[in-house]
Amino acid sequence: MKLDRVKEEIANIRRTQNFCVTGFIGSFSYFFINVEPDPNIRTVSSIVLAIFLFFGFFFIGVSMKEKLKELEKTGKDE
Repeated sequence: MKLDRVKEEIANIRRTQNFCVTGFIGSFSYFFINVEPDPNIRTVSSIVLAIFLFFGFFFIGVSMKEKLKELEKTGKDE
């Protein structure tokens, strides 16, 4: 059924978003705790991470909205 396929795609997008968040938190916490970089490098990498996360979540949010609109269009009969 088309409805089940759309729901599964939405679940996959959410799962991917959760994996990305967990991976970024883990890798950057390891980087900041164990490597102890220069404060300038830490600041620059934090800014780059913030920009990357903003655009990443923006595009994931856009794809999520598209799938939710498709879900609304899909009738329960399909």
